[in-house]
Amino acid sequence: MANEAGGRARRTRAERSDSVRNRERLLAAARALFATDGLHAPMDRIATTAGVGPGTLYRHFPTRLALWEAVLEEPLQAQLDLVERALANPDRWTGFAGYLLETCAQEAERGGFLNLMTTRFDGAPRLMELRRQIQRRIVELVGRARSEGVIRPDFTTEDLVFITLSNSRVAEVTRDVAPNAWRRNVELFLDSVRPERAHPLSQPPMTPGEVARTVARPVFQREP
Repeated sequence: MANEAGGRARRTRAERSDSVRNRERLLAAARALFATDGLHAPMDRIATTAGVGPGTLYRHFPTRLALWEAVLEEPLQAQLDLVERALANPDRWTGFAGYLLETCAQEAERGGFLNLMTTRFDGAPRLMELRRQIQRRIVELVGRARSEGVIRPDFTTEDLVFITLSNSRVAEVTRDVAPNAWRRNVELFLDSVRPERAHPLSQPPMTPGEVARTVARPVFQREP
């Protein structure tokens, strides 16, 4: 009986060890594919990259949202830290410009997560709260820069959202030919928001609701 119990215990420990290894492989694969292919990278490709079957993937992460919860808290926290550092900079222009350059660098490099700030996280309260904090601090960053006259008076947070979105596309199409071309794009943009460059614009800024409807994508609960 003792030998049988010992054998069961060893099998249980081995199964737990295998389960931990499989989970870590899945997390590593998800991080890599989210960075290169975006947050909607196919679940079956994540399983294949991890070297496990779909059943193993769904035992650990029954939905894409569950996988996002395990992977995305860290990069969202990094984004919050980034805007906090920008706010702490007493030079408002340097803080604003540095934040935008670093944010666009994260999007441009393969180590960044595409659409981290625009994908819906309904049902993931920790991710939603982190992003709400980031968004509140970004509003504060833009507001301070505008009130202190270092950016043009008609610049809005919604304008900032769209430069990061457009720059993601610039980085994507130029990455293999001119990997630093995105930086010129951002520097041109930064030059355009200086108050001395301000000229009347033909269109008003988009409202927060319009931006949300434009960039929001549905959450996938399960995929084949």
